[in-house]
Amino acid sequence: MTPLGEILRSARQTKGITIEDAERVTRIPKKYLEALEVENYSILPAPVYARGFLRSYAGYLGLDAQELLPFFPVGHVEEPKLEPLPEVRQPRTWNMNSVIAMVVVVSLIAIVVLLYSVGRDDTSPSFQRVGTAANDTTPDVITGNDGIPVGPDLAIPDLVGLSVADATDIIVQSGATFIIVGVQEGDIPAGQVIGHQPPPGTPIGPGDVVTLSVSR
Repeated sequence: MTPLGEILRSARQTKGITIEDAERVTRIPKKYLEALEVENYSILPAPVYARGFLRSYAGYLGLDAQELLPFFPVGHVEEPKLEPLPEVRQPRTWNMNSVIAMVVVVSLIAIVVLLYSVGRDDTSPSFQRVGTAANDTTPDVITGNDGIPVGPDLAIPDLVGLSVADATDIIVQSGATFIIVGVQEGDIPAGQVIGHQPPPGTPIGPGDVVTLSVSR
């Protein structure tokens, strides 16, 4: 025991003050006032509050709190112990928009690869490419099974003497369009090509126009 509890109790009793009176005026719970007087520090709250109670109680009893604080065993007041908080792990979640965007990107890549593979593996027997010598500057011509040039690399053959149906079929297979101009030409049978522009050997394809001069 230290003089602290005895000093507080003697001052209160000298002034004729009850614990209840001190509780009502200081608004310090009765159990804490009694704990200070009997020096039962184990039930007092954290040191900062316990020292505040001592100052208020000493001031109410007319005592100098600064003279009493050295007797106050701060180390005997137990600090409140807090249980460590459990570790919280953020669950991994996938944003739905991100998932949709990823699926779209993968799908587009797969489509591009598929189209590229199909384009390279296309070996359709309906067409054959006629090769040229290394020093030959004549454009390559793609011909069908019937020997008629077709495709975007078409170099238009000589259509003179062909019927309108055969000549226009060749032009259509190249992707080009045609214009027919009727010409009165002696004893040449009607419906036979007697001339065309552009001339034979000119590459034609989509977007080009071939003008056929046909006898009538």
